[in-house]
Amino acid sequence: MQPARSRLPSNAQFNRFLLLSWLICLAQVLLFQTAREFSEPAVAGWSLATTLSYAAFYLLPTALLGHLGLRVLRSIPGLKSAAALMAVLAVGLAGLTQTLLFADRMIYGMYGFHINGFVIDLVSTPGGIASLGASRSTELTATAIVVALILAQAGAYLLALRAHTGATPARSGRWRWVLAAFLALTLGERIAYGFSAVLHYEPVLFASERYPLYQPMTFDKFARKMGIEAEAAESNGVRIRSGSLSYPRKPLETVAPAAPLNIVWLVAESLRFDMLDPKIMPRTWQFSNEALRLEKHFSGGNMTQMGVFSMFYGLYGNNWFPMLAARRAPVLMDVMQQQNYQFSLHTSQRFTYPAFDKTVFANMRAEDLHPIENGAPAWQRDVQNIDNMLGFIDGRDKARPFMTYMFFESTHANYDFPERAVIASPYLEDFNYITTNLSEQIGAIKNRYINAAHHVDAQIGRVIEHLKAQGLLEHTVVIVLGDHGEEFMERKRWGHSAEFNRFQTGTPGVIYVPGAAPRVMTGISSHLDIPATLLPLLGVSNPPEDYSNGHNLLASDFHRDYAVAADWNRIAYIGDDYKVTFPINAVGAARNEITDGDDNPLADGDAARMAIRKPMVEIMDTLTRFTRAPG
Repeated sequence: MQPARSRLPSNAQFNRFLLLSWLICLAQVLLFQTAREFSEPAVAGWSLATTLSYAAFYLLPTALLGHLGLRVLRSIPGLKSAAALMAVLAVGLAGLTQTLLFADRMIYGMYGFHINGFVIDLVSTPGGIASLGASRSTELTATAIVVALILAQAGAYLLALRAHTGATPARSGRWRWVLAAFLALTLGERIAYGFSAVLHYEPVLFASERYPLYQPMTFDKFARKMGIEAEAAESNGVRIRSGSLSYPRKPLETVAPAAPLNIVWLVAESLRFDMLDPKIMPRTWQFSNEALRLEKHFSGGNMTQMGVFSMFYGLYGNNWFPMLAARRAPVLMDVMQQQNYQFSLHTSQRFTYPAFDKTVFANMRAEDLHPIENGAPAWQRDVQNIDNMLGFIDGRDKARPFMTYMFFESTHANYDFPERAVIASPYLEDFNYITTNLSEQIGAIKNRYINAAHHVDAQIGRVIEHLKAQGLLEHTVVIVLGDHGEEFMERKRWGHSAEFNRFQTGTPGVIYVPGAAPRVMTGISSHLDIPATLLPLLGVSNPPEDYSNGHNLLASDFHRDYAVAADWNRIAYIGDDYKVTFPINAVGAARNEITDGDDNPLADGDAARMAIRKPMVEIMDTLTRFTRAPG
């Protein structure tokens, strides 16, 4: 008789493997839940049914492809490696499922969203994984967990093979009952969700957001036929149809200035507004007293894509996608190229992630792009980039204007700095994303961030001092910004990309323009205002609405009632009194979020909706201003 381990498993054995794999999935899905999902009987029942059924749902690819693999391998007589191939297929598919669940749980725990288009883009784009800034210990811990999950699946497979292989009517009936139970749980939770959506029963709607790939089912029309009236519910956001790119709306009318200004553009990763402090960033603070300091400044997003995109294009973040598809650079860069500027563009990460080489810097020469992405610590890369930038300034063609850009990486997690930059202690020596207890150690983590910001300040100071020493400052616009902010659980999360609160979207804003009187602006300003401020200095006479959603910060009548920020699939109204977030082209469960100006949830959002009705109409109209035909 052929040894058991060299035979293909029977259907019953493979189903037992799926059952054991389901138990592992179930443990992982339970870790997504909190006590709140089981605090009320109705929500607890729904959460239990959904947890049991979705743990099986995630294994459907393994089940379908595994049974298909069994049939194919059985159809090939004499294939000696059939058993090994089946083992690899089964353990590989189930192991991949467990790995994705683990990764999703880590992402959801830190950022509040599941694996989505943004995460897929991050993983699939060169430089994306490196941009996370994970420590060596984080990488080793993640690797160990993934290996453990795969070994658990291998153990489940071997255990299943040891089961009796004989098929009896009783055993066949047992698997039918398992399938019937799965279908009953699935149907039950779907119907419960549908009625919760009709009645706007938020505990179930909010609980659904904890499940990866949750697909909601609604039946408003059927409910109305049954005499059930739906309560007023928040919109599931807006859907934007793709249209032809119309950017700029009108051709730019430009008269190049006789004495063009140079531009030095300095952007720090995750640098939030309150880092511009005399103790943390003394050099930048002192320089801000000679410039325009924006004290309530907001990024155009809560992530790097949208933050940098908005400061160069002056457009809402949803325009990233058509600009990327068209490989369309911002008109700001077009005008500088037309005026024979020389460029030196630096980053301590990559230009390929986010894909700024295909958007912001799409038309730049390869020799003008200077990424430093080697294995050196981020703070050293920042220092080297500034060395190179200053070398470019000294070696440039002095008969032509120049534009140079720098993206600092030190202030990106896990926050890197040299010992000489330490001003905040104690700080966390090893920031392991997986094992660190954020709630208990957030103060020490933030101290790392403060030290990193202090280091970035030293590098910004080097640039300013060099411009002054070379007599260039009186001919140079200097811009200092963060791409977005960074939260340290002042509200409920660490990091960025998850919320649109002040900590994740607010950044320093310092703009020095030769001849402009120093002043402090205390009202709302936005990254979207940067192109509308710079292009008139380059001789563009068009009104900003021809090429931007922003306004000229130097205009005597400048005023903003609100800012707009975006991420991968949401957009947010940010005002003094209210903040409203709503999805764009949402897939799956979606809801609006309404808070007061200090990010506190509002029990009744009706007053907020009424108060911001006019700006919301403006935002909706502006969303497609540059992706539709003029007129």
